[in-house]
Amino acid sequence: MAKKKKSVDYSAQKIIFIMDQKEEKLMRFMPEVQAVELKCMEPGSKGTHEVAFAHLPKEIKQLIKPLKSK
Repeated sequence: MAKKKKSVDYSAQKIIFIMDQKEEKLMRFMPEVQAVELKCMEPGSKGTHEVAFAHLPKEIKQLIKPLKSK
């Protein structure tokens, strides 16, 4: 049986920030792979994309507070 990936949904919190000169909205954090799903808020962009957690601005990392592995 396939293992379900766990993720933390942040889409309702409206965490919006500037990254690479684009306005991005945090949608989901995936602690197992240390990645986040972002939605570009620029006019004309569609869909979401994944970015490594390490590439996020420091202020956003502090909001997410990833789970520590034991």
